Amino acid sequence: MSPGELIVALMISDLLLYCSLMFIATLAGGLVTLIRPWSDEWLHLFLSFGAGIFLGAVFMHLLPETMGEDWGHWSGLYILAGYLLIFFVERILLYRESGKDGHGHLVVSLTALIGLSVHSVMEGFGLAIVMPDKELAAVFFTSILAHKIPAAFSLASLMILAKQTRGKTVLGLLLFAATAPLGALVLGPMLDYEQAASLRPFTGVVTGSFLYVATADLLPEVFHSRERRWINLLLMIIGVVLMSLFCPGDGHH
Repeated sequence: MSPGELIVALMISDLLLYCSLMFIATLAGGLVTLIRPWSDEWLHLFLSFGAGIFLGAVFMHLLPETMGEDWGHWSGLYILAGYLLIFFVERILLYRESGKDGHGHLVVSLTALIGLSVHSVMEGFGLAIVMPDKELAAVFFTSILAHKIPAAFSLASLMILAKQTRGKTVLGLLLFAATAPLGALVLGPMLDYEQAASLRPFTGVVTGSFLYVATADLLPEVFHSRERRWINLLLMIIGVVLMSLFCPGDGHH
């Protein structure tokens, strides 16, 4: 085996290891919520933290990435499209089904699953792109892992609040845990960074959908009563701060 082939083999081995660890850790982060049945009070505490995760994802990760692209006014249009899409689905298309309880938990949980998954695929692709730089790849991997675990926890909390069965919640977590490895192992070898730029509009749509879920669904849900509002606020701030500490996108732009 030539030195070049050895380097490629080691890089692939490292990537496989990273993908395996991401899958296991993400799945474990979500399964924590299934350890025992949780009361609505506990679920709303989890959602307070989850609201912070979503706000942090929007303002610390997605918006800078979307607005940083050379799209001009198209950036705002993509974000608006994502925002209005979720508004249309939740408040117009499925209003009778999801509007009965005033919160649309099912729509919110499905939106979160789709949005988080799309973003996670792009993160996996980014990891594959930076793998030749071993030190940068390690930093990038750590950053992804650090916020995928709380994101999985928040996603599972949403699905439980939406009265999803244990089996459907586990299936949703399996799908979410597989998205970053999918981006790294499938999208990475297929596309180079310039080709992947054509997929960036999806980031804008995801940004808009997250913005809607965070501001129109999660925050009203968390603060719909005066009870525990200060601890809810504290948990939300912790979620935002946690997301602000990890910005994996910085390494590959």
